[in-house]
Amino acid sequence: MNSGIKVNDNNNRYYKKGIRDLLSNRSSWILVFVFGLILYSQLMTQQLVNAYDGLWEYTYHAAGKWELSLGRWFWLYLDKIRFGVNNDPWTSIMTILLFSAGLYLISDLFRIEDKKVTFLFSSLFISSTAVCVSLSYRFMSPVFGFAFLLSVLAAWFTLKSKKVILPVLAGSFMVALSMGAYQACLGCTCLVIAGYLLWKLNCPDVSWRQLGLYTGKSAAMLSLGGILYVLLLKVHLAIFNTPLSNYNGADSYSLWNTLKKLPVTIKNAYSIFGMYFFKDLYKTNLFQRHGIYLLLFVLAGLFLVIGFLQIWKRSRIRAVLYLALAMALPIAANAVSLVATDVGMSIQMTAPLALFLPILICVAGKVECGFRAYFPARLAGGLAVLAALWGNIYQVQVDQNAMYEGKTASGAMAEGILHELAEEDCLNPDLRYCLVGIPAGNRLFYVSEAYGLSNNYAMVGVGWTDPESSMKSWRGIFHYFCGVNLNIWPTSACQEEIAQADLAGMPVYPDPGYVKQVGDVVVIKVN
Repeated sequence: MNSGIKVNDNNNRYYKKGIRDLLSNRSSWILVFVFGLILYSQLMTQQLVNAYDGLWEYTYHAAGKWELSLGRWFWLYLDKIRFGVNNDPWTSIMTILLFSAGLYLISDLFRIEDKKVTFLFSSLFISSTAVCVSLSYRFMSPVFGFAFLLSVLAAWFTLKSKKVILPVLAGSFMVALSMGAYQACLGCTCLVIAGYLLWKLNCPDVSWRQLGLYTGKSAAMLSLGGILYVLLLKVHLAIFNTPLSNYNGADSYSLWNTLKKLPVTIKNAYSIFGMYFFKDLYKTNLFQRHGIYLLLFVLAGLFLVIGFLQIWKRSRIRAVLYLALAMALPIAANAVSLVATDVGMSIQMTAPLALFLPILICVAGKVECGFRAYFPARLAGGLAVLAALWGNIYQVQVDQNAMYEGKTASGAMAEGILHELAEEDCLNPDLRYCLVGIPAGNRLFYVSEAYGLSNNYAMVGVGWTDPESSMKSWRGIFHYFCGVNLNIWPTSACQEEIAQADLAGMPVYPDPGYVKQVGDVVVIKVN
């Protein structure tokens, strides 16, 4: 009995020490959280959302069968906890808090004691377009935040503890929950694990047995987590009698499909990585066109080379593993594309790619070398990271302002249309309304030059290419910007009425005659 008590005491001391260590650097977490609040203050105070689903599902949304069909079963419970209410600033504050907590756990896992380094790598992620676009999907932004935090918790539970069974089980449960919220954050888990192993390979006091234990625990956790996610998903699909959707590869989950397409998906992972950082797949930094990422990768590569040479002196086998793992980091960041083989990359899925450079900073911070060689490299790296942070900050400012300008211009146009409908005695809840064109195509739609520097998601008033999306966007503008319930229909459902209205001969807003009623359909030509 005494022996059992002693073991329990040791466990209690271990966990108490872990909690003390975790809380010792909490000031950095608070600073990063406050930084995020200031950075996204315009988005919160002006109630900004993106031009797509953010505009379509503005303030209230309760997840249902559609979200479940995408494999996001845990989203249903997260929405029930929040009662489907998504108003700002509370929703964005919650999301920023969740992202900040995940970054705090990463700094604890990598034992970063320098508060400046913690702030730099954390703020580099918080200021990324991945976070900005997540906040712009206000109806689901906390889902993004929970998915990120849970994905980091999975790695933290697995690697932080010296024990095996309980950490692996806890980590696998976190993976299942994270994927049940948003599958793309699986890349965050894999990237944190890969970065941690890379760091441990460069620690002389870490034995082969310990490296094997870390690797085995991680592999077991990811495997069990994936199995648990699939089982829970199948249970929910059966209960709600819902099939998986083919949207964005949601129905392509299977072990055989993953193995069969592995060569293609690995190639795609490197391709996505290259396009994100070097081909302007998205506008992520205002210094992007000036080679800021190339500079950062050159400096990160320098630190990795130094680490490789240090390890080479001690163990050539370990050095080769170090190099192979460094080369596999892009695959880890795009892990979801290995699982959902038909998935396409959208900007809201880029959290693992946005986390890539912060993880490299964590790894580089552990490279030890002589003061003369190390200080200039560290100084250059710090200055480059500061420059990247500055570019990130202003890119998300441009995106926020684009949402604001697009909202203002689109709302003003909608108000003008409402006034004309009232003048023409065509403002009636029993009528159907068909709007032809988009706000940005009209000559009165005004935005600044900076609008063109923003990402597509931020361009409210632009980019609605299909009739269904155009209808949803116009509904969002009239419903949420103007507070008017117009019965708007897509142009594809009003072809006969559009033909009778002689669309080609109609003038465009605001010229007289841009509104024409045909039966119970009011045709409005915007451009």
